[in-house]
Amino acid sequence: MLRERPSRLRRPSRLRLVDDVCGSLQEAILSGRMQPGERLVETSIASELGVSRTTVREALLMLEQQGLVVIRPRRGAFVTRLSPDEAHDLKITRALLEAFALRLGHARFDDALIQDLTRLLDEMRAFTLPAEFPQLVQTDLAFHRRLVETAGSPRLLALWGALDGQIGALMLRSFETIHGTIDGIAALHERLLDAVRTAEPAQLQAAVIEHYVGPEALNSDGVASMIEVIDAVAERRIR
Repeated sequence: MLRERPSRLRRPSRLRLVDDVCGSLQEAILSGRMQPGERLVETSIASELGVSRTTVREALLMLEQQGLVVIRPRRGAFVTRLSPDEAHDLKITRALLEAFALRLGHARFDDALIQDLTRLLDEMRAFTLPAEFPQLVQTDLAFHRRLVETAGSPRLLALWGALDGQIGALMLRSFETIHGTIDGIAALHERLLDAVRTAEPAQLQAAVIEHYVGPEALNSDGVASMIEVIDAVAERRIR
């Protein structure tokens, strides 16, 4: 008798099936049970979860909006695998948005912020990879969201938050290519937290750009020019 293959997906349980199927797929992708580049077959997923193909299709569309899935006409849906150029573009975009937020918000840094970031950093250190990668992604997002909130700009926060889903794909790519460890990831955030403790705009901007892109980006003419623009715009806004 053939043994059944263990299911990689958590079966849906809520009344809102599309949300739960989306959550199940998201969890499988971020935990590595479904690999970047893997084709997601609607019929197989529908059969495994006991739902309709329509429900699966809607869930895949939601994941496409989050950046975790790419749907190719006449070929199907695939777990996102960011190209080097796509990953670099996303890192730069996120870094510049956060640098602007920190430039606006550094005067609002207080003990509550430091405590929140320290708590989130401690949570990161407790995770086991790859099993708890989904929880790591959520904690990473919470850490950076707390920083962006200091800008006091709902529109900037919304613009920054629109990239949340793609950050999961970015972290997956980084984990896949550089074989990151939880200690290494925590150390990256520790360095950013050290800069937050100084509340110095120049150190903050350098730290967040290094966090996403690496120290070499600080010597780029394009990034240097953008930092000058950030400083000028922030100065006008603060006044």
